[in-house]
Amino acid sequence: MHLEVYRAAQSGDFDSLITIISGSGEGLLHQTTPNGSNILHVAAICKQVNFIEGVLQNPLGPSLLWQGNNNGDTPLHVAAEVGSYEVVRVFIDLAKSLHWDIENEQVDTYKELLRKQNMHKNMALHLAVRGHHDLVVELLIEQDSQLCDIINAADESPLYLAAEQGLSRTTELILGASSSSSSHKGPKGLTALHVGMSLSLTCWEKIMEKAPEAIIERDDVGRTPLHYFSYFGKVEAIRLLLQHNTSVAYDSDKEKQSALHIAAFRGHIQVIDELVRSCLDVCDMENTKKQTVLHAAVIGGQGNVVKHILGMPNRENLVNKQDADGNTALHLAALHKEYDIIHILAQDERVDRLTKNKDHLTALNIVSAHEETDVRAANVSSLLEGSHGILGFQGWFIEHGKKRSDGQFVEGESSLSLTTGSHNANRVNFNWSNKSIMEVEQVLAALIATVTFTAAFQIPGGYKGDGPDRGRAILAGRADFIVFVTSNSVAFLSSLLAVITQYQNFTVGHISLTVGGCLRVAIFGIVLAYVSGVYVAMDISTRGIADSIFDPISLVMVTSWLLVAGPRGVILLGSQLNWLIRNIGKLWLKCKTQLFDFPARLTSGRQGS
Repeated sequence: MHLEVYRAAQSGDFDSLITIISGSGEGLLHQTTPNGSNILHVAAICKQVNFIEGVLQNPLGPSLLWQGNNNGDTPLHVAAEVGSYEVVRVFIDLAKSLHWDIENEQVDTYKELLRKQNMHKNMALHLAVRGHHDLVVELLIEQDSQLCDIINAADESPLYLAAEQGLSRTTELILGASSSSSSHKGPKGLTALHVGMSLSLTCWEKIMEKAPEAIIERDDVGRTPLHYFSYFGKVEAIRLLLQHNTSVAYDSDKEKQSALHIAAFRGHIQVIDELVRSCLDVCDMENTKKQTVLHAAVIGGQGNVVKHILGMPNRENLVNKQDADGNTALHLAALHKEYDIIHILAQDERVDRLTKNKDHLTALNIVSAHEETDVRAANVSSLLEGSHGILGFQGWFIEHGKKRSDGQFVEGESSLSLTTGSHNANRVNFNWSNKSIMEVEQVLAALIATVTFTAAFQIPGGYKGDGPDRGRAILAGRADFIVFVTSNSVAFLSSLLAVITQYQNFTVGHISLTVGGCLRVAIFGIVLAYVSGVYVAMDISTRGIADSIFDPISLVMVTSWLLVAGPRGVILLGSQLNWLIRNIGKLWLKCKTQLFDFPARLTSGRQGS
């Protein structure tokens, strides 16, 4: 395209265009850019209304209106895409006038322009909807309401595009354009109701009234709009759907997953209540794996939903329901290492802990096979204590004995393979040899015990050398010194517990201490002792520097704990550490009383004798 013509189209300088044409000829009007755009395309992008009107008055101008660029976009496409209401109006008015002057017998010639599609089969209406240009959308559908029924190459109708983008105003415009039902079709069997998660309640209601068949329409995987509303927790939309058609609650997808299964998996308790309120027996639905709503909640890791279902009246049949692999909700919680959910289920008296799946395994068999060493796993194992199933280990006992009899058994190489169900996802193979880990833990525990024991007698500030308090700590009574002594004692006792736990299980109440847990507390204590010890030794004038150093150290400590302890590290840090400090504090006070009173009792004993 001629440079000056291009500039004139961009700036809207029609006088310059006339000057150029008068000197070089009207053939310049047919020049195009590298992407095939003509002078009307360029002017439409820049919304130059007066320039466009002037070009269209030229005898060669109207023919440019039907000309597409390399993408098949006409100037009308471009004007709709940029949202120029005035330019779109000019194009439509010209097309209407042309059909009377040129094609008197074909009264809908201007509609051909409106329905013209580009290489992606998008009309101007599709582009206007995508661009959120409501005025242009309204203008186009006023001229031809049948535009709403035409889909593009991606199988998207204008109504579907508006609903997918959450454009409530645009959706209402399209729905109100015709008395007939506008096309709500989308790709892969989806409809406007499937994807309209962000629409207003009014829009949902209008779609259901105009196209009631959309309520039960399924996508390519067999899911209705209710499945999608349940996934995203749209309670109001679900209530509206059920008011129009209650039976949709019983619809399942190709894997027989109901909306209730999906709501439980996602943790939407309000959706579950709404579905159950409308259809009491919907809780009896099972998927292809014979899994119930309780199974789905466990697989989704939704502890609140599990607790809610257990509290629902007359749902005892779900508690110990077994799926196709014989797994109850408790089995699945063990398989997925959902320790919080195991705790919830195990505390319910109705839960049968001895139920075995098709591989003759109880939930405790599966938990034990994971060989987790953290506090959560230990607490769950303690809670499920006594619910081992002998049949679960029968095969291993036979194999173990056969290896010994055949001379194939090698110490430290025994293994247990648990097969739970027919799927590879439920197959767990674990090695029972932890010799190297135990050696590292022993060395670490011994090292911490040695360091903390030494620090107990080489305290910061030293001891008093004379006076009635001879031998007592000089800094006794200071808060930072007390923190040092307490944290050092916690580290020392925790390291000793780690050593003891290596050889013997140590349980206090319902809490089972593990080597890993004790070492974490010991490391936490020794770091805190180091920080407080340095703080004690520093001069008051340099405490500001110490504060700036200890803040990041504290941050590293907490972050390290959370990384090791996992997502529930905060809860464990609060509950287990408080328990340890409280009990160790009591033990320390008792030991201190005994140690300090011992000389007095010894002296009084000698005097009595």
